Amino acid sequence: MEEIRLPLSIVYKIDHAPTASEVIDALRAADAISTDIAALLPSLIDGLAVERSSLCVRSLTESSLKEALFVALLVTYQPDLKQEVPAMLEQLFDVTVSDKYDSLATVVFLIVLVYGSSLAIDIARRAFTDSIPRQKLNELVELLALETGKSSGEIRKIVEARFQKPAAAKRVVRDAMRFFRPSQIGDAAPVLFDRDEIGTDAIKQLPFPKEVDNEHDFNRYEPYSGAILELHAQDRDKAATGWAAVAKDIHDRRLKVRVVEPVQPSDLWGQDEIVADIVVVKKLTSDGYTPAEIQVTAVWPEGDPPVFSSARDTD
Repeated sequence: MEEIRLPLSIVYKIDHAPTASEVIDALRAADAISTDIAALLPSLIDGLAVERSSLCVRSLTESSLKEALFVALLVTYQPDLKQEVPAMLEQLFDVTVSDKYDSLATVVFLIVLVYGSSLAIDIARRAFTDSIPRQKLNELVELLALETGKSSGEIRKIVEARFQKPAAAKRVVRDAMRFFRPSQIGDAAPVLFDRDEIGTDAIKQLPFPKEVDNEHDFNRYEPYSGAILELHAQDRDKAATGWAAVAKDIHDRRLKVRVVEPVQPSDLWGQDEIVADIVVVKKLTSDGYTPAEIQVTAVWPEGDPPVFSSARDTD
């Protein structure tokens, strides 16, 4: 076994003296996210196993909330990879495709943080959003793909699998909200991670904790373009009730359909099958996320060949 220490620098550009509770909550959130780093790294770097991890504080300046941290990992590896271990450990320290980060620990930390943030925004707005945190997530996934040699699709699946269960999804949202709380108090102050920044515009999009506390609204929203819908129930006069459909190649169960403006009920009326842009709403249940509703956001003209894709699809 070998211990490695991965540096992580965090600076809140706040103009107020943070309270003790703000500092404690931010550190607790960072500590929780560091456990996600330890859990994700073995899936991202083949042959690596993390036996134990901890987040340690090298220095802390409360007046500006500047945190100099390091993630300590006790790692092992497969016996047949003994000759490759030095290169593997060097890979953890060295980010070759960007000069913004001191180690992959920062990249993975940010991925978890913006994943939780983008999920929180979706929950608050009750829709899948192209938020700034989600744009940052896509950027970081592409960077990590270049660093690890895995595809961006593989990395996205690894991250989403980590937070698929209800308790894990709630926790990562809660941790993101706690982490950014010092910035939300005041003027949405940016936060620096090594030499990268989550800016004011991104902080302003974040909901406050009370906006995501209602478990009944803890849904996920998955958009699809060019989906084929088999319509099984129709109501000419109502957009929100009376409709049901099966989304081919997505889910084989008949789901409630909600027609969302600018789409009108008349756009669907009398048709057995349509090609549409949709959002599948998944409700959080004790069994995980279960499809519960289809929102129709656009209807393709007849004759247009469907080009099915998901906003989550990556190469």
